[in-house]
Amino acid sequence: MQAKTTRRQLLAGSGALSWYLIAGSWTKTTAAEARSQGYQPRVLTNEQNGALEALAETLVPGAIDAGIGPYIDSQLAAKEASLLMAKYLGVPPEQQAGFYQSALDSTHRFLQTQDATLEALVGLMGQDAVPQWQGPPASFFFFVLRADALDVVYGAEAGFADLDIPYMAHITPEAPW
Repeated sequence: MQAKTTRRQLLAGSGALSWYLIAGSWTKTTAAEARSQGYQPRVLTNEQNGALEALAETLVPGAIDAGIGPYIDSQLAAKEASLLMAKYLGVPPEQQAGFYQSALDSTHRFLQTQDATLEALVGLMGQDAVPQWQGPPASFFFFVLRADALDVVYGAEAGFADLDIPYMAHITPEAPW
């Protein structure tokens, strides 16, 4: 019987490789490389992915370059094998796509309003006061997305180096995130 891959193992090791649709072909690569090569989301729409990347970058600078869009989308496509933070906070894998899609639709709608900024959105999310928000509580989505973005940006050796913290993995990953 094969052991299940943990969320931390996926983020820290060679398990970070996943399949992404890039220019019409499936390619096994990291989320960051998939993003730089123009991956195409499978679960999220382009508008939802844009809202995801913009909001995650506001919460955790570096999230876009680290591949937050491809990472979240690939985990949503993984369904039962998803390792997103939502799974560990009680959102069943079969409900995660709807969880993200509804929150990202609300994010996109808010950002389309006149004079809307990401900073204003973040402030309102923390208070669950986003006008016409539909989906999970905005503050809960904020928490979940921030945790996922932190993992993608800082969950591996390069992220530790950026923070000037010694990386002391029990087992050093074969490949970086």
